[in-house]
Amino acid sequence: MSTITSSGVGREVRAIGLIGFGHFLSHFYFFGLVPLLVAIRNEFGLSAVEIGAILTVYNIATGALQTPMGILVDRLGARRVLIGGLFVTGVAFGAAGYTSSYWELLVLFFLAGAGNSVFHPADYVILTASVDATRQGRAYSMHSFGGSLGTAAGPAAMALLLAQFDWRIALMIGGTIGVVLSFVFVFSGDTLREDAARKQTTKSETPLRSMINRGVVLLFMFYVLTSSANIGLTAFAPFYLPALYDVSVQTASYILSVLLFSNAMGTLFGGWLADRTPRHDLVLVVSFSIYAVMLTVVGTALIPVVALIGAFVIGGFVRGIVNPSRDMMVREVAPSGALGTVFAFVSTGFNVGQGLAPLAYGALIDRALTNEILYLSAGFMILSICLLLFSRNTKAG
Repeated sequence: MSTITSSGVGREVRAIGLIGFGHFLSHFYFFGLVPLLVAIRNEFGLSAVEIGAILTVYNIATGALQTPMGILVDRLGARRVLIGGLFVTGVAFGAAGYTSSYWELLVLFFLAGAGNSVFHPADYVILTASVDATRQGRAYSMHSFGGSLGTAAGPAAMALLLAQFDWRIALMIGGTIGVVLSFVFVFSGDTLREDAARKQTTKSETPLRSMINRGVVLLFMFYVLTSSANIGLTAFAPFYLPALYDVSVQTASYILSVLLFSNAMGTLFGGWLADRTPRHDLVLVVSFSIYAVMLTVVGTALIPVVALIGAFVIGGFVRGIVNPSRDMMVREVAPSGALGTVFAFVSTGFNVGQGLAPLAYGALIDRALTNEILYLSAGFMILSICLLLFSRNTKAG
């Protein structure tokens, strides 16, 4: 049994806190765009598909660069890569507030997405290297919790800034926070260690194809489907909630934050659950089944707003439960020394889903098929459940 000193635990707490806040901002930036999209659409006279393209370019950049960044993290260490990515994201996000055209917005959000590509590989490598193995599940849980809080806080905080100022000032303030945090990381001492790659004993000569096994590919596909489901429910809430439930865009953003905050609470419970069951796939199947039912019920628009909020609380909680179990599944299939690369690769599936699905959801909005947004989201979730069942049945065979 390893001896853990109080100073060692304190350093671990600081590392988890810094990485968690960085992950908070990663999610805050993307989902903070949600309440701003309507104002941006009105100012530039955009279609819903063009608005969806803003989310698409963000995710294309993150998805295309995430695996290369994972390789870079495994070979060079995570700290400098993480600092650079956070700085680029903050600068691009803030600079978007100065734009005078739609195309400038696309370029800057592409750059923001490029900076965002470092978070998943760098975060998980730092946590794995910096936290004792007996606390890895809880460290992953707190990392997901930070991201979930950012997802929850983003729409509400940006809606408040939008009400007080405008979408441009909101972007500038958000970007400034990221730039400041990047300098906090620079002066963090040995909390975020440069030797993360060496602690993993990464073999730099290992070819990428040998790191990507069947389990990794299935988890990549799983990320594609679940993110495709999630982006419809979250990013387009300011469009479908007013249409289906006759609420304002600002109220829709607050209702969305209820779901996302509930998601964060579910993540904490999921971390406890992930440490107590080896059946991570079962946790995912049960949770996503409940989630799919919630999406379908909300899509009918036959329930009152109070029941809608209750459905979002339940749905968000069960969605959050899966995050630590999902991360443990990724860790289990990752070859030795390739944790950053594998997390980067499977997380790219997240960006593929978030990048392509908004175009489909935007097309539904342009055709006034608002209910179908929730039904399509539920369909993606059902497909992810089928993929998990297929994966288990194949293993059993």
